[in-house]
Amino acid sequence: MVINTTRWSPDTCDCSIEYTWDSESSESTRVHTFSNVVNKCQAHNAITDNALFNLLMDENPRKNIAHQLILDNGPTSLSDIVDGSKQLKAGITLNFSWSGTAPNRVLTISYTGITLTTNQKNSVQTFLNNRFGVGKVLIA
Repeated sequence: MVINTTRWSPDTCDCSIEYTWDSESSESTRVHTFSNVVNKCQAHNAITDNALFNLLMDENPRKNIAHQLILDNGPTSLSDIVDGSKQLKAGITLNFSWSGTAPNRVLTISYTGITLTTNQKNSVQTFLNNRFGVGKVLIA
């Protein structure tokens, strides 16, 4: 058993945490265990240290998975296939923001460089609602 410590800062806030994991475990069975808060952002200030790890492991993947769902199910005008995976077309940028109070923050995603129609937004919103529940991720 070789225990490693990783310091991680999500791209969804200014928090920074450390977690431990066994590098001799396979990736499919590996467990990441919270060990320390290095920095807590203002949005997560009221969250206990132990709860912060789980919350960050919800919010950060929620943004990433939601963006991928939009790429996979959104209009073809939004993405190109590059090296076998969908990516935003050149000139289109992902924007995201959070509202509400942790642990119940709502993610809002928008894109600049493209104007999605109401029908396109409604279609994407249905995929987001089905994956995350109504009101957890919004498309603007």
